[in-house]
Amino acid sequence: MTSFMGPDGSSLSGGLNPSGIINGMNLDAAGNLKVSPGGNPVTNPAITEDQICAWIANGQGFSASTGILNSAAGTNNYPLSIFNLSTSGKSILIYSIQVANGSGGATALLQLVTSNPVFTSQIQIAPINMKAGGPNSALLAADVTGATASQTIATPYEQVVTLASTTLELLTNGAAILLPNGSGNGLVAYVQTYAAGINSILVRWIEF
Repeated sequence: MTSFMGPDGSSLSGGLNPSGIINGMNLDAAGNLKVSPGGNPVTNPAITEDQICAWIANGQGFSASTGILNSAAGTNNYPLSIFNLSTSGKSILIYSIQVANGSGGATALLQLVTSNPVFTSQIQIAPINMKAGGPNSALLAADVTGATASQTIATPYEQVVTLASTTLELLTNGAAILLPNGSGNGLVAYVQTYAAGINSILVRWIEF
């Protein structure tokens, strides 16, 4: 909809919202066109891939990986845990969980937990800022853990996926998992293997 005039005499554009009310187009502080009116691009954004890239560019994106897991023969469960302590001061938005399997068949499992797990043969994993030279994560290495030995898994599971020799993204179609600030919650991703081989888990998240 056009034919509106600005104070400088230029033509303005707008449109009708679902209630039939005329809205002008919205710009952010940098003069860029907003997709939707209102909100704050950092504290109340529309969650899109571009928004995640903006967070990463601002030093708020992190990742953690088990590295190469050399699975033993038989059924074995190898974890990667991300736990957000109630005192971290940040919310953790997990938007990507990748499981890689090179041992034939395997199963990927996700569990939500309310206490920081302790694993047999536990290892601590320092999160990596996805902006080179960016600040450290609010999560300490003790809150991002894995294990080099098989673990016993108790139900229930948040998600279970079977896979062959492949790399699989578990959070698809815009799915994400939020570990809220001040609550003490975590997510554990497992790869369950059935033969000797190489496997790995990678998790990516935003802190805000």
